[in-house]
Amino acid sequence: MRFEVPLPAELVEELSAFWTAVFGEPDPDLPPSVFLGQEHEYNRNIVYLDRRGEKLAGTCGLTVSRRVPILGGLGEVATSPEFRRAGIVTELCRQAIDEFRESGGQVVFLGTGNPDAARVYYRLGWRKLAGASVMANISSGDSPEAFLVGYFRGLGTAIVRAATPEDRIPMIPLLVSPHDWQVLDANAAMFSTSYSVQESCMGLYRRYEAVGRDSQGSWFSAVTPSGRIVGLSTTRLDASGGCRVDAFTHKDFEGIWGELVQAAIEWGARLGVSSFAAAVSVVDEEKRALFESIGFLSAGSGEPFELDDRQVESVRLELERM
Repeated sequence: MRFEVPLPAELVEELSAFWTAVFGEPDPDLPPSVFLGQEHEYNRNIVYLDRRGEKLAGTCGLTVSRRVPILGGLGEVATSPEFRRAGIVTELCRQAIDEFRESGGQVVFLGTGNPDAARVYYRLGWRKLAGASVMANISSGDSPEAFLVGYFRGLGTAIVRAATPEDRIPMIPLLVSPHDWQVLDANAAMFSTSYSVQESCMGLYRRYEAVGRDSQGSWFSAVTPSGRIVGLSTTRLDASGGCRVDAFTHKDFEGIWGELVQAAIEWGARLGVSSFAAAVSVVDEEKRALFESIGFLSAGSGEPFELDDRQVESVRLELERM
């Protein structure tokens, strides 16, 4: 069975209860409001499900970017314990990927830390990305690494704007690509896959969205005319009344880094904030130099970063605006 969002409220309630039983929460990646249609103008969301009699036996969900329809993300892959090992989600995932390809889709991302599930996905065409528990199903048969190189090639200029749900899927290629900087964004606890295993995929948007919770922060995207996300920045009020800011870009778009940081600073300035701070890994000397080039000054050591099972020292940088 196939249902395209917006879904009836009673079905959303049933799915939420099912996912809570399987995952321990209604859905680890998408809130119920998404299935009711809250992001309908930004993304297509399709739920595939299998019933055995009156019982919901299995589900999977496909999210496709409306702005960049070659990109998709798979989630909500769940089977009721009593129906496991019956091949239910295998068939549902196959249906989702076949439909995606038929509509011109080029890559579907998913995240899994389950080796048994990973073997099933591999048989369906997904391949693991280096440095991540993320897999990509490339319609052309290219490796994920080759696809990502081509995806960011020849994109032209980019503009900075406030982030929206439109970024939910297009931000994935940027965040699962390896970067030279160790710490990409301290506010979102986002690290390069060159240094730390990225465990999330469809949950990446939620991590950035959390920066803005309770109206205490915001985040911004650098977007090309084709809708591809090539940079992100964040800003979050801190306990001292200042703002913590951070930003990173794809290596081919480093020139827009300053605009991303400025957007983060201006958000705080509109609230009357005059003190801004950034935390930079001691390894990321280039990033530190960029902050210093726009007026940030060293303020000693900061709190260490937790990268997997190790700690990395940080430098605190501060900027005062009168």
